[in-house]
Amino acid sequence: MSEEVSISVIIPTLNEESCIETCLQRLELAGVDELIVVDGGSDDRTRELAERRADKVVVEPGGVFSQMNRGAREAEGEILLFQYADGLPGEDAGAVIRRTLESPGISGGAFRLNLDRGGVFYRAVSRCAHWRNCLGFGPFGDQSIFVRAGVFSDAGGFPEDGVLPDHEFVRILARNRSFRLLKEPVTVSTRRWERCGKLRTLLRHWRISLLYLIGMGRNRSAVTRGADALRKVR
Repeated sequence: MSEEVSISVIIPTLNEESCIETCLQRLELAGVDELIVVDGGSDDRTRELAERRADKVVVEPGGVFSQMNRGAREAEGEILLFQYADGLPGEDAGAVIRRTLESPGISGGAFRLNLDRGGVFYRAVSRCAHWRNCLGFGPFGDQSIFVRAGVFSDAGGFPEDGVLPDHEFVRILARNRSFRLLKEPVTVSTRRWERCGKLRTLLRHWRISLLYLIGMGRNRSAVTRGADALRKVR
């Protein structure tokens, strides 16, 4: 895959005026080709600030995964990168993604989680996220998932009615051994941990994970169908 392969970035937002400009600036440096902000109905200056740098700003009020699916439909690039507004990929992210997808057997991937505050707690969270990913649970949307546009379309995009739609989509790619976990980090803000409380946020994450694992059997058929669809086009 050559350097000329185009990357479209989809950034879902909702009241992100504090970080959207910094995120877009970093993405410009990262060597991507198209910036698409999909706003969920912000009542602050998010859309106004985004319009200064983004190639497209559209409104999709259906929730974060509806926003990302809408952004994928608007995108013109051959590769899609789903980037949360409070995350900052490395300045070489574009080159890293293109290099990763040079292998025709790799359809997508995600970056390693790095929280933007030090201390034992946040280092432990980042490390546990890496171990969890290696065990097949995750990664999730805050790790800047990227995928070939054709593969994303063939897989049906993010399922919008599941407990963890981002993980469900990753499972589809992983079923075909075509998903790559990168060592390069994306630096994610701890603002939600600080605002909601570390313990409360951690317990919420565990609760959602438990709900998902309880219902995993029910969701397995959808994953299998998605994986089978990908096999037919490879």
